[in-house]
Amino acid sequence: MKSPACRRPSFLRFNLIIASAPRMRHARLCFLSKSSILSTYPYLERIGFMEKLYVNGSIHTLDAASPLVSALAAVDGRIVAIGTEAEVRAAVSPAAEVVDLGGRTVTPAFSDTHMHLLSYVGSKREVDLSAVHSVEELIAACRAALAAGQLANGWLMGRAWNQNGWSVPRIPDRHDLDQISREVPIALSRACYHVICINSRAIELLGLSAACDGVLREDECNCLYEALADPSEEALESMVLEGCGDLLKNGIVCAHTDDFGETETYKPVYNAYRRLAEANRLPVRIVQQCHFGEPETLKQFLADGRFYGETHGHYRLGEHKLLLDGSLGARTSYMRKPYADDPSTQGIPLFTEESLYELTRISHAAGFPIAAHAIGDGAIEMLLNTVARLQAESPRPDPRHGVVHCQITDEAQLKRIAQLGMQAYVQPIFVKADQHITEARVGAQLAKTSYAWKTLLGLGINISGGSDCPVEPFDLLPNLACAVTRIDPTMPGAKPWHPEQCLSVEEAVRVFTQGAAYASFEEDERGTLSVGKVADFAVLSRDIFTINPNEIGSTKVEMTVVDGEIAWEK
Repeated sequence: MKSPACRRPSFLRFNLIIASAPRMRHARLCFLSKSSILSTYPYLERIGFMEKLYVNGSIHTLDAASPLVSALAAVDGRIVAIGTEAEVRAAVSPAAEVVDLGGRTVTPAFSDTHMHLLSYVGSKREVDLSAVHSVEELIAACRAALAAGQLANGWLMGRAWNQNGWSVPRIPDRHDLDQISREVPIALSRACYHVICINSRAIELLGLSAACDGVLREDECNCLYEALADPSEEALESMVLEGCGDLLKNGIVCAHTDDFGETETYKPVYNAYRRLAEANRLPVRIVQQCHFGEPETLKQFLADGRFYGETHGHYRLGEHKLLLDGSLGARTSYMRKPYADDPSTQGIPLFTEESLYELTRISHAAGFPIAAHAIGDGAIEMLLNTVARLQAESPRPDPRHGVVHCQITDEAQLKRIAQLGMQAYVQPIFVKADQHITEARVGAQLAKTSYAWKTLLGLGINISGGSDCPVEPFDLLPNLACAVTRIDPTMPGAKPWHPEQCLSVEEAVRVFTQGAAYASFEEDERGTLSVGKVADFAVLSRDIFTINPNEIGSTKVEMTVVDGEIAWEK
């Protein structure tokens, strides 16, 4: 992850004739017959096209006209029929390939609407500190990694420590890390990536003051990221392919990923994705969350000819990503009042309201939706005020600006999000850990109206689901389970945290499918298994709609289909 301040049109269609054809729908028909396709597009008979028939499934389409069917037919990546096997066979030729789903549950393929794909791949090379429970265990784990030669360009890099669960919940400093080594530079990122601790050798190499305690917060981390060498475009391509392979194993076929901060400028990342997509080598649909924290870099991006929705195969330029504050766990998320458990701080705002307006008016005018990381109610208030000002001065119909995380809120703010026509990019998996600290951080009254997904839906606000990986794993079913149960599955006998905010299973599935498609203006292309939409779906090991909700998280994806073709199978 290159910088905390900067780390963070339609997709490829295999047959342009089908893709460019107008969609054919009827309120009471759930399929297009082969004859109707050919009568409208007779040239298809001459050129031939790919046909696939998926049968013997329990297919939850999320399409109100036919919510549960047993078969689905796809022609060149698009759904041409849903219904019974007999019905859908009428839409394809006898030569169509048939796949038996074995009675398994099928849902629309999943999306993750906020993550850092390249950072995730990079994190796999770092020391995993998520299981340590004290500073002493952290030191021991890093000593073992150092002895094993687990270095990256001469540095020992670690990630995912979280002091909140330790018996002595303090942040490690340079003196702790010096016990690992004073010769090898060390940098260990907290789970949120908003705090990094470094040792004395790293302080020396980065040119920091000898008085530095070795704890870097928010923008202070930039000196480390700037010192690390950028990967080559070829290395970036390999990282993308590795990450996409892991996404497919989780039934995720679309990722909104914040990657431009991995290199000094956005161009190497953009070029790597574009080359893969144009060579038809990008197996997952990528929506790039275009992270620019300064007007100058955003203006250059636009001057280079980039625009919202610019598409190259499976690669698409998406929303303008911003980082307004830090994390709740590190007490750097920006609050309107001091933290209940540390009155000395309100967190760290990364913009003033005026500087935020000056930046976002550029992207707003250029037609970009804004997707702003805002966790604390102070950061969220700043964003709401800015969006209201932008729309008052330069109104845009349906701009779909959004709050990324949208964690600490009061009732008035939730209503303002709805009134402004905004959306929320949420991470249900966050409640697994955050439920143990939220009341202490912000008080019981504010905690009750926070992580308020059911309320958001009730207000008509579109919410889409993500992981913020590598902050949390992008394992889809455990994430979805948290939306339904709001429990910490590691705690025996755990009870739902504010159960009034639990989603139904169908609502939770829609958050990661239909709501995600809406987030990038693609609700007519994907998100439900409807005739005319892309044939993207996931095959599950269990029926998550009927099993005990506590078993959803252990359910596995057994097949992932993209554009009608099996992209991954267990």
